[in-house]
Amino acid sequence: MLHLFVNAAVNAAIPTIQIAPGVDMPMMNFGFQKNHTMAFDLGVRGFDTALAYGDAQQKEVGAAVRAAVATGTVKRSDIFVTSKIPCCPGTAFTKTTLATCNPLTGYKNSTKAIEHDFAVLGLDYIDLLLLHWPCDDFEDSVTAYKAMEPYVKSGKVRAIGISNFNASAITALLPRVSIKPAMNQCAFSIAGHSDDLWGRDDATREACKANNMAYAAYSPLGGWAKHGTGHVLNDPTVKAVAAAHNVSAAQVALRWVTQQGVVAVTSSDNPAHVMGDVASFEFELTEEEVEKLAKVQ
Repeated sequence: MLHLFVNAAVNAAIPTIQIAPGVDMPMMNFGFQKNHTMAFDLGVRGFDTALAYGDAQQKEVGAAVRAAVATGTVKRSDIFVTSKIPCCPGTAFTKTTLATCNPLTGYKNSTKAIEHDFAVLGLDYIDLLLLHWPCDDFEDSVTAYKAMEPYVKSGKVRAIGISNFNASAITALLPRVSIKPAMNQCAFSIAGHSDDLWGRDDATREACKANNMAYAAYSPLGGWAKHGTGHVLNDPTVKAVAAAHNVSAAQVALRWVTQQGVVAVTSSDNPAHVMGDVASFEFELTEEEVEKLAKVQ
């Protein structure tokens, strides 16, 4: 079910999608960046963070949310906050030893990781909590996911989900958990939707759809695509579609994602870019354009 949040300041509408009963999530969320208050002032209501992003980043997000609510112009319920906990050890995904998975930090204890998220964010509740990546051992992944379930039952977390799980990992996880993941967040973009290793492919998106799970795209401009964002934004097909709609290549890349019902997680500390990202909902790609863009490699 789609709803619209209208921000008169930028004359744009940000749709939301229902990811769980009574839980509506903005179709565009802003992640790792320096100034979430600026994004909020420009109409953004969805913020994405994680324990792995560091305490400074989580504190900034929490402070931005509390400051916005303190003005009295919005309620806490108007803002959507996503955070994530690591699955440790998860060396296959991280490829490096993140501080969050260092044995000295103790984050193999997922409850400790969740409590750390709450302490640093300084919020009464989190709208969406994700298991950031699969553990090296599947049983550890199940244990880590199950640690989030009591927080839904207590009301401290409104919905839980996963990140970087491919179709086969989803199939294995579902029978083992009590609360079905509301979302799977993976890299997904033009020229970046054919790698199934971490769910960055159409098959994983379809598996989510089949199981009534929302699918979200980080790096929606092509950060994880072959040759990266520059390749996507400078592709002749992308540029031609942008010219046809009198919009930027970045707006086309974002619209290709969101128009397919995929939630976009992006970031920018440039106000003009934020406004452009939000305004990407103001135009529609044709079915032919969606198909042409899907063939970009």
